[in-house]
Amino acid sequence: MKWNEIHGETQSYQPTNNAKLDLSAILGTWINSSEKTEWIKKYTITQEGDRVFINVYGADSPEDWGKVEVTTFVDNLGQTAFHAQYNLDGVEPLLAANMNKGLCVVAAFLKFKDGDRPNFLCREFYYKLDE
Repeated sequence: MKWNEIHGETQSYQPTNNAKLDLSAILGTWINSSEKTEWIKKYTITQEGDRVFINVYGADSPEDWGKVEVTTFVDNLGQTAFHAQYNLDGVEPLLAANMNKGLCVVAAFLKFKDGDRPNFLCREFYYKLDE
C-alpha cells in the first residue's frame, strides 16, 4: 500500500537540524475517554526548563504512579509524541504516545515482574482537560 493511499496527499514531515519541538500540544492534564479503564485514568505533562515530565494516575493501586521524565519526539506528520518508563511494584509500564486529531493515543506496554500473567498491551485514548 502506498503512502497517499493511507494518509492522502499530506507530505511527510522532516524536521530540520535547528527545529524546536512545540510541546504545547502535549502539556496539561489528559483524561481517559473510557471511564471503565483498568489502567490509566489521567495524566499530567509539565515542562521544567528543557525537561518534560509526566505524572500518571491509575485506576487501581497505586493510584499515583509518580513523576518521571519523558522523551519527546516528532512524527512524520509533524505531530508531537513521547514515551516514558515506570517501575512500579509488580509491573513495569512503558508508555508510548502520539497525538492524533486532538486526542492523545497512549499505548501502555505492561511487563509483569512475577511472571504469573502474560505481558499486556493496552491502547487508550485521552482528551485534554480545559484549564
